[in-house]
Amino acid sequence: MSDQEEMLNKMREIALLNPENIRIIEASVNSEIQLEFFETLQFVMKNQDLANDPKDLFKALNNQTNTLDKKKEILVKLVSYGEVESYRLIESYLKNPEDELKSWAYMAYQQARMFLESNLLEESKIYIASGLGGKAHRLRYIFAFTSKNKSFNKTQKSIINGEIEYFLKKNDGIIEQLQYKKSFVICTALVAIHVNLVEMIQDMIIEINQYGNFLKENVFLTNEKQINEVDLDQIFNDDKSNIITDKG
Repeated sequence: MSDQEEMLNKMREIALLNPENIRIIEASVNSEIQLEFFETLQFVMKNQDLANDPKDLFKALNNQTNTLDKKKEILVKLVSYGEVESYRLIESYLKNPEDELKSWAYMAYQQARMFLESNLLEESKIYIASGLGGKAHRLRYIFAFTSKNKSFNKTQKSIINGEIEYFLKKNDGIIEQLQYKKSFVICTALVAIHVNLVEMIQDMIIEINQYGNFLKENVFLTNEKQINEVDLDQIFNDDKSNIITDKG
């Protein structure tokens, strides 16, 4: 089992036993920004210097002469305080951030809230961010099937719609959008964190194919970015595995 699979299984276990400990970050945040943010946070926490007054840091954050990199560092320093004052300062900045720092400021706000809750409530929360965001205890995913023919007829669309809705509802999921593009069906859905989505999709295809065996077994799955039929054409032609996941 890979480290990623082990981590996912652990999160599913926590979500089942203690769902109140899981927080899904609703906004979409690029995975590269997430990685950069947490690497910067780790560095700042290791070299923590709390001598600066949070209000002075906030002034520096709004100083137009400071570079974007400097402002990123300031936001992370405010996060590291784990106090109400620094949290409110980040919250204030988030109301009108510079365009280039919107995602970074949002990550800082969420992380500051997590630190504050941990300090005040003396309990740990797990915050989960992804490229497509989520809501409540559900992550947003996009998955796509492709037809063995060049398109789907009315009956096939009805079968697909019904089975996707059935499987998602059965597993505490929500359909946000269902589109048919050329030979593809593209579904955007909110999926509960405890659900093994790969297994659910495999069962979904098996059930749909009971009615005419018209779907290919290949599936595209991502929680990182939006997708279109041009991308899918290339992805399905280049990859022969059954479950094709976006690596972000």
